Amino acid sequence: MTTLTFQNTTLSVIDRNNQIWLSSIEVGKALGYSSPVDGVRKLYNSHQDEFTPNMTALIDMRTNGGMQKVRIFSLRGCHLIGMLSHTKVAKDFRKWVLDILDKETEQPKQLALPEPDYRIDNISQSEEALALFIRMYSFCFQAHEMQEKLRGTNIPKQMENEIGGQYLYNFKYPLEQTMAKAKQFIQSNTERLALVKAFHQLLD
Repeated sequence: MTTLTFQNTTLSVIDRNNQIWLSSIEVGKALGYSSPVDGVRKLYNSHQDEFTPNMTALIDMRTNGGMQKVRIFSLRGCHLIGMLSHTKVAKDFRKWVLDILDKETEQPKQLALPEPDYRIDNISQSEEALALFIRMYSFCFQAHEMQEKLRGTNIPKQMENEIGGQYLYNFKYPLEQTMAKAKQFIQSNTERLALVKAFHQLLD
């Protein structure tokens, strides 16, 4: 994939570690700014503390003016820019970005599991670690449930205005992706641990 189309605007895609990134000018064009780079730059400069290294980066890119430093944004970064923007198409842009994120995460990658250690002390430690992991998953589930219940209320808008919209956003798609991987890890390790314990009992 080298381009994406938002409404009637064709956007050039940057492939970075097999993920979709867009340059400032492409994001600005999509959002309808008359000066795309300046429009996005102002938003970023006013809220740069809300962006993580996984959301934006400065890279060397060949432009019409030669090699230049260009700011690029991942899909999460694009979504946050869309949250901060107040153009007429900002809402549609956010939805469009999330739709692409959904497609990227439809097929979660298989987690590589460590080789089992059959010693009884390590089995006990694995049980304790797994119990802690399950408890953490439970808290993540409650956070996601809270985010769902807040939809349809005026609380998300208040949070966006007062502390930034990235917090509730992180309780949605990023948390869903993490929980899917965590659930897979828990299920795989629960089954593995049960087999290890059964094997150990046979040896006894």
